[in-house]
Amino acid sequence: MPFESPYQLTRGLKALLIATGAVFVLQFLPVIGPFLDRFCMLSAQTVFLKGQIWRLATFMFMHSTMDIFHLLFNLLALWMFGGELEELWGTRKFVALYFLFGIGSGLFCALYLFDPIMRFTPIIGASGAVMGLLTAFAIYHPNRRILLFFVIPIRAWTLVIGFAAFSILFAFTQGGGVAHLVHLGGIVVAFAYLKMWPKVEEKIDDYRALEQEKAMRARAEDAAAQKRFFDESIDPILDKISKSGMESLTKEEKKLLERAAKHKEEMRNRKIIPI
Repeated sequence: MPFESPYQLTRGLKALLIATGAVFVLQFLPVIGPFLDRFCMLSAQTVFLKGQIWRLATFMFMHSTMDIFHLLFNLLALWMFGGELEELWGTRKFVALYFLFGIGSGLFCALYLFDPIMRFTPIIGASGAVMGLLTAFAIYHPNRRILLFFVIPIRAWTLVIGFAAFSILFAFTQGGGVAHLVHLGGIVVAFAYLKMWPKVEEKIDDYRALEQEKAMRARAEDAAAQKRFFDESIDPILDKISKSGMESLTKEEKKLLERAAKHKEEMRNRKIIPI
């Protein structure tokens, strides 16, 4: 087996495999195929100049009809690593991260290619999303052995580093190619999300907890101030009314009583009862 755990054909994984394979078949149809080529491929020009942002998601399901191995490699890798990750994350998060890695890789590549010549270069394929899954798998299981080409045993993390180095070498030299940029983008986005985002979430949670604490403290102080107001200002007026009647109140005392009644009504409407 390519790695040391049984493959799992989970629900989200199955849906992605079927959708990717179905789109590849549709690419061969006379009318639908040209339509997909025209409106689903990604390029810097279509996204940044024409605002066709849906292409950041649709390009992942497009593959070269001249090279079936392009599709087969992505389907195989998706099958190899997707099931275990979906079991770990759950279906919703697995599918969401698949799109995040794919969209991120496409955006990474499109930004780099945004120049007068290369901005028209089409980008297709699920390679970026798949590389993101491989990177995630390597982060969780860095020493899990994978059979590269079903022959060469190699640790998952070593494989990711090798892919990253290979992509950098060929993407930013004369031998550069769009595919290498997509691969590198998937690796970068997945690594950034899984290694850096938890720290960001921790900061966000700390900030929310601090804000909640401030809000609770403010409510407590407000409640204490209300209690002091009723104890020091309203209760003596109520005692005066019970002894001498409403006629004994001064204008200021009547205003305070009206203010307290209005405030109490507002609290009741908001379902907050002053202490």
